[in-house]
Amino acid sequence: MALAARSQGPLEALRAELGPADSAVICMDLRDSAAGSRAVAAAEAALGPLHILIHAAAPMFPLQRIMQVDDDAVREQLGTSVGALAGLCRAAVGSMLGHRWGRIIALTSVAASAGAGGSALYGAGKAGMEGLIRSLAVDHGRHGITANAVSVAFCDSERFRERTDAAQRARAERATALGRIPRPEEVAAVVGFLCSPQAGIITGSVVEATAGSQLNTLW
Repeated sequence: MALAARSQGPLEALRAELGPADSAVICMDLRDSAAGSRAVAAAEAALGPLHILIHAAAPMFPLQRIMQVDDDAVREQLGTSVGALAGLCRAAVGSMLGHRWGRIIALTSVAASAGAGGSALYGAGKAGMEGLIRSLAVDHGRHGITANAVSVAFCDSERFRERTDAAQRARAERATALGRIPRPEEVAAVVGFLCSPQAGIITGSVVEATAGSQLNTLW
């Protein structure tokens, strides 16, 4: 397994848990348009042919309406989402075509379809990722490659806990049909299934791993 992110320290800790012989750490910045091809090349050099690609990244951003954002914010948010996914897929699909099997998974957001206040660029980026996934599914399904998105709303991650207080977390729970926030391992289990041979007929789909946040829970 190749682990890629900007910060090496947390990746090394995870690599130690997984076993150094079975994993590699790759430092990359998704805002760099050439980072995807370099990361794929590094992963294959360390571990062999690439079979699975998972994009799970989003920029930190302040809540802003569209008239408040500047060009730098547009480039960073759209570049980290749809731009980075396109770059990674451009490099990865070539490898997957060689052995006619592949899994592409993109972590997106309920903001892509439901909208979220102060998150115009974030929602646009995630919607663009879902559009890219659908087109990849059409173009490469016949080559044994599936492409899917996993949509997430709130997730009980370290970042979520750092950025919310008790009242905000309670409000997030009330916004779900299940009345609770999904755990990271639950989202990971959905991703794991989509990567498996058992999910071979699922492609071009957006799987909602949101505890029902995409539903109108006001009723």
